[in-house]
Amino acid sequence: MATFNYTELKNKYDNFAYPFSVVEINNKDISKDKNGLVVSDLMIELTSGFEASLANFSIYNCYDNDSSQFEIDKVKKYIMLGALVKIYVGYGKSCREVFRGFISQIRFFSGKYNVPGIEVTAMDVKGIMMANNNSCQLKSEYFSDAVREIFQKKAYTGLQTSDIISRLDISATPDKVSLGGTSQQSKASDKTIEMVCESDYEFVVKAAKKFNYEFFSIGGTVYFRKAKENSDILLEAAPNTGLRGYEITYDITGQTESIEVRSMDAGKAQVITTQARLNPKLTQGGKAKALLRESKKSYIDPTVSSRKEAQYRLDYLKEEMMFRLGSLEAEFLGLPELIPGRFIKMKEMGDMVSNTFYIVSVTHTLDTETGFTTKIKGKASGMGNII
Repeated sequence: MATFNYTELKNKYDNFAYPFSVVEINNKDISKDKNGLVVSDLMIELTSGFEASLANFSIYNCYDNDSSQFEIDKVKKYIMLGALVKIYVGYGKSCREVFRGFISQIRFFSGKYNVPGIEVTAMDVKGIMMANNNSCQLKSEYFSDAVREIFQKKAYTGLQTSDIISRLDISATPDKVSLGGTSQQSKASDKTIEMVCESDYEFVVKAAKKFNYEFFSIGGTVYFRKAKENSDILLEAAPNTGLRGYEITYDITGQTESIEVRSMDAGKAQVITTQARLNPKLTQGGKAKALLRESKKSYIDPTVSSRKEAQYRLDYLKEEMMFRLGSLEAEFLGLPELIPGRFIKMKEMGDMVSNTFYIVSVTHTLDTETGFTTKIKGKASGMGNII
């Protein structure tokens, strides 16, 4: 059963009539400002990948045509760099939070129909994590503890105090689970983990790739977890469930029958290697599999120091390659419940088209010309209902 039902959402949102948004800066709703400010051209880009999620919107009715100047006093409390941003979208009287972050950029412009305005860009926590470079030894012995240690820095505890980060969802990495680790070192030792000329963002992404983990933020919650850990279906989509258009593609370009990871144990002067067959779910008849027979991709990773680490790396590369096979691009009427990091089931579309896809990005758009729309991109490791 899917987490959300289209019919129930239709009832919740009053038949999807009268879309609206609420943009809060430091918990103050711009639309309720006494100066009559207007927010428009809203676009929110959410991702379960390693990029930062973004939000853009424009503020109007803040320009004096007589003096040809922006009325900064009207808007200055809403355009403070670093301020908390929360965005909600919905219909009728119901809405849902879809983005949380901080103001990273403001831009003054005179756009369509020569109407001046202020464009605001907000980013999630990754935007701050990219802005440093460190070389240091951490206190943690295990990578999941090291990620948590990163978020204990003053910069991020400040983000938690200001509510830009509302929760940390950090799963134990296999190095901690397999070794039965339960505690964090009180100080750095020869067993702890180092950062070498890298930002906090680069370190956490490196840790995620090492163990086939995901690192992304949704609604103030920062996730560091096993890839595709939540396997529940978020929504079942069919032609009569708000789906306005879609494109589903299957492509074997770049696929191989097997994949291998190699490295060197310098101390033992031995080659470290591990490999696996991909066995993707392709069409019957065997023609596609015949094309891939005996093909192999080898990856040399000098950071791997044991067979177990090679297996972690192999798992990441194997899943990344398999999920290149199927791709989905779809447009819905605006659905705030659609978020990345979850699965969506496309059904009632016939053999090979009906399939389950992992959502990797979601773009919510709300403007006066197109109304409220939601576009998603997804990927699948095989074909559905093959013939």
